[in-house]
Amino acid sequence: MKTAAVLIAIMLLASTASAQSATSAPVKASTSARLSDGQPNMQGLYTRSGVKALEAEPPFNPIDPGDKNPLSVSNRGDGLGPYPRIFGEGGNVLRGQQARVQRPTGIIFPADKKLPWRPEEDAKRRQYLLDMNPPKDLRHIELNSRCALPGLFEGEDGNNPYTILQPPGQVVILYDYNHTSRAIDLNRREHLGKNIRLFMGDSIGHWEGNTLVVDTTNFNGRVAYSREIPYLSEDLHTVERFTVVNENTIDYEVTIEDPKLFTGPWKVAGAFARASKDVESLEFACAEGSQTLQNIFGTPPAR
Repeated sequence: MKTAAVLIAIMLLASTASAQSATSAPVKASTSARLSDGQPNMQGLYTRSGVKALEAEPPFNPIDPGDKNPLSVSNRGDGLGPYPRIFGEGGNVLRGQQARVQRPTGIIFPADKKLPWRPEEDAKRRQYLLDMNPPKDLRHIELNSRCALPGLFEGEDGNNPYTILQPPGQVVILYDYNHTSRAIDLNRREHLGKNIRLFMGDSIGHWEGNTLVVDTTNFNGRVAYSREIPYLSEDLHTVERFTVVNENTIDYEVTIEDPKLFTGPWKVAGAFARASKDVESLEFACAEGSQTLQNIFGTPPAR
């Protein structure tokens, strides 16, 4: 009896210790390997979460009317939505390799999530959304329905992986979404001339310890942040911070400035988490066989 009691006590102690180590172990500073040029090694396949969140007072969106649509991707309540504050708690099958990271997500500045819209531009944006259903012209059809490049924000958080590569002098991000690639130049310090405008902008970066800081300008005025913010202007300027937390997690923060639309900057936070080992990047077919425009505008006249 005494022997059995001792064994049970040992088992209980081991079980308790195991549970504590699994749930309360702190996230340590990054100990990831470095490449020959000194960059922290962040190469691999990741999914992104937390970035696409609603502002505090979003307009009615006739394309995706929030709580009126049980399948809505925008029905996210307080702005955190389906992305929990602790990454890795359930969720998408692509996730699973990351450590538990305590981090607010979505719009983190202003704290009340009320974006600093210029009143006249906010009014234009709200009317623009109403004119999207039915769309009054081609410009009023969602960019992803036209298979346009996604800019920095479009694409589906948690569903489409990103591949990060680090060739000499660059960090390259390959989006599974719509075959998109983005090259961040680590050697250049000046942006391209203002006459060159791009969906993905012109990105130049540098490392500050374990944080890759990326400054991007030269956008073309044809990129969106979300369905509720369906466009950003050509004056868009972003500063992103990719911080390598550990071998499986990259903390992400972006400051967004667009003086044509907003009176000041706002910030969004999220994370990139290394995808499960059995996940691979697949072909993404968008334009092939798409009937979107034909369904909206009808069959084009025969030549």
